Amino acid sequence: MDLLKIGVIGTGHMGCNHVRNISDDKRFDLIGIYDVDFERASELAETYGTKAFKSMDELLSKVEAVVVAVPSSLHKEVGLKAVKQGVHALIEKPLATTSEDARILTMAFEKAGLKLQVGHIERFNAVVQSARKILEDKEIFYIEAHRYSPFSGSGRIKDVSVIEDLMIHDIDIVCDFMEPAKVVDIRGNGEVIKSCATDFATCMLNFSSNAHAVINASRVSQSKERTLEIHTSDSVIHADLLNKTLTVVKGTEMMIDSAESGVYKQDAAVQNVFVPIIEPLRAELQSFYEAVVNGKDILVDGWVALRAIQVCEKVLERATYD
Repeated sequence: MDLLKIGVIGTGHMGCNHVRNISDDKRFDLIGIYDVDFERASELAETYGTKAFKSMDELLSKVEAVVVAVPSSLHKEVGLKAVKQGVHALIEKPLATTSEDARILTMAFEKAGLKLQVGHIERFNAVVQSARKILEDKEIFYIEAHRYSPFSGSGRIKDVSVIEDLMIHDIDIVCDFMEPAKVVDIRGNGEVIKSCATDFATCMLNFSSNAHAVINASRVSQSKERTLEIHTSDSVIHADLLNKTLTVVKGTEMMIDSAESGVYKQDAAVQNVFVPIIEPLRAELQSFYEAVVNGKDILVDGWVALRAIQVCEKVLERATYD
């Protein structure tokens, strides 16, 4: 197995998780990490037996690939540095804070012949992947998504609204499930509750296939929820991304004999789908390795990430001014 020389830029919540997973994966050679807070980077490096670099450029000169987990507003700057050094990159979502910057980044990596993967981690959630397989031959007409989190002054992204922070996950998932249909209309509403940006938002997406989706996101709720309800012409799929459960409900007119009460009709059959247990971030990193080392397709590339950002921009516009 070829080792991939990799580094991590940014040691916040996601950066630390990347370092933990990479250091435990035999596919990777973790060359080092960089953060503007050198003391923090040094402590993390000591914990995982790697090196803290004082210069981002020095780290980029030593690696073949890099994970970019800095604040979203810095993604473009750091991503273009990686391109300049000829380094493949996995950049956390959102790819950039504007669709124009996301397009610039995507085209820069493409022109340089470098791999760019974007950290839409929920695509690697086993529940989402299992649901995607079930939906391959089904006609979807409606999806409802709920993504709620309690307010955290320190744990969440600070430089974007809940739309780019949380809702973007489900926008990406829904658009993927609906392919090849395209978004043809976007509506949105939002509220500023505890921060300086939209904290609670709802959007409705209409698709060219005459299907639609309602997506709700909050970072000021009292509890966590990550659910999808997908309606097709012959079934309803309930996906719980937190509890890792997937249920398919299908209509039936089965007649069942009962020794005690005679015959009755069962209106629906419920199937609980087995969902394998694997950490989504680990699966995401393994996919990145396969793309860089073995030339496999990128599941979430820059163009897919750009689509999600473009929808987010429209939702934010509607939520702010409607």
